[in-house]
Amino acid sequence: MKKTIGGVTYDTDIATEIASGSHRHELSQAWWRLYRTPSGAYFEVAADHDGVVNEFQPVADERARKFLEVNANHLVEEHFGPMREPKRARFARRTVNAAINVLDKDNKFTHAEISSFLIDLDREIYDAIREKGISIKARLNDLKKFVDDHPGYVVDGELFADIIVEKAVASLPPDEIPRPWSTPDAPSPVIESFKRALESDGFVVTDRVLRRSSPVDLGLPETESELIRLLSKHGFTTAKGHLEQAFESHARGLWASANSQIRSFLESLFDEMATRIDPAATTRKPGRERRAHLANVTSPIFDRSLNEWGDNGVGFINGLMARLHPHGSHPGLSDQQDSSFRLHVVLLTAHLALKRFDARR
Repeated sequence: MKKTIGGVTYDTDIATEIASGSHRHELSQAWWRLYRTPSGAYFEVAADHDGVVNEFQPVADERARKFLEVNANHLVEEHFGPMREPKRARFARRTVNAAINVLDKDNKFTHAEISSFLIDLDREIYDAIREKGISIKARLNDLKKFVDDHPGYVVDGELFADIIVEKAVASLPPDEIPRPWSTPDAPSPVIESFKRALESDGFVVTDRVLRRSSPVDLGLPETESELIRLLSKHGFTTAKGHLEQAFESHARGLWASANSQIRSFLESLFDEMATRIDPAATTRKPGRERRAHLANVTSPIFDRSLNEWGDNGVGFINGLMARLHPHGSHPGLSDQQDSSFRLHVVLLTAHLALKRFDARR
């Protein structure tokens, strides 16, 4: 079987069949096959449910690779060489969603512009996003869903979620230079929410350039995802609720509220950890007494040898709790930098404690 397409002849008799698939239903004769020509080009042939060939087309290397990933995964590296190791996500889900909102920050996106944007990214993404009979907002929601459903999706060697964020950063207006004779425009809530989400992930934006706010990659999005997973796995519902409210308040720029929820999250987590490990801990007062219990149990959550806990009030955890609540029962006033610092430290600390707790189960 052969067919000439664009002045080039594709012949199944002289090409090598690489892989195939079928509908695998007794009432269907549908099948699809991938071929490689002697010169190294790929083409695909497919038949409908009646077994009649209805598709015969050349395919790019990327599509051929995806064909193998689905139908003959063990052959991918044989034909396309070693595949890269998975990349760690740089941005949390809420940051990617905020980035998509920024792309249409002026509510001026047209269907044609969205289609062009998606096609430029990846044809498979374009095909997955509905186009006809729906609103612009619905298409952007489809894009958010695609990112959720394909967390490791790669385009040209980069995580798709990372590309979305970087494009959103590039679309931001330039930083406005303060002038003594003019009043700067009020910041866009959509843009401000995006920037705060970036800061939660350890990034800042300067003149439409993304920069790390710390000199090293702390892996905050990955830590956050694992933290949420462990909270859900072990049923720390109250603590998880406080953490989600902390994220929400931080994203909205409500620093004092965020600080209060950050501390409540850590207090709730440590209190419940103590009672989960030893039900007798319910007789101890919530707070410092239960935290002390976490340092005294077998396989402790707080390691005294690492100066994580001290009965005299000296130790990392003791200091952290004091730092989170420097004004007694009131969360105190805070700026963005201070609130982000608290959030980052608590995320890393809670993640370590939860991993130790998880190892005990």
